[in-house]
Amino acid sequence: MNRGIRIKPVVPIEYRLLITPKLKECERKIVTLVALRTMVEFTNFHYDIIVEPECTDRTLRFTIRGLRAPQVSLPGTGPAVFKTEYDGLHGTYNVIVSKHGKDENLFSVHISNNEIRLKKIPEKKFVEIVTKEVEW
Repeated sequence: MNRGIRIKPVVPIEYRLLITPKLKECERKIVTLVALRTMVEFTNFHYDIIVEPECTDRTLRFTIRGLRAPQVSLPGTGPAVFKTEYDGLHGTYNVIVSKHGKDENLFSVHISNNEIRLKKIPEKKFVEIVTKEVEW
């Protein structure tokens, strides 16, 4: 029997990470919006992604712990979402996204008031990173 070459399965993208400058109109200042969403769209509820965010030195770490059902039981469709904002981020940062503290994706980004530039992305990734809200 002839044996073929094993093809490694492609790991699908599970999450999309948005990092973008955002104007806070009430305070008239620019902050960095970081939002994470699932690629899966849920049909019953708008779930929240439970994330432990951590910002130390030049590293932004986001540890995904799971999903949480909404407090209000109104039905809705869409992805599970997590959002947070950071004030005063400028320069190059390592962005680490991990699932349950095991699998990790490491990105490198340059943050300014006008734009976010990707400097480094991992080869094998479960997170796709975007820098514009229309791509999210």
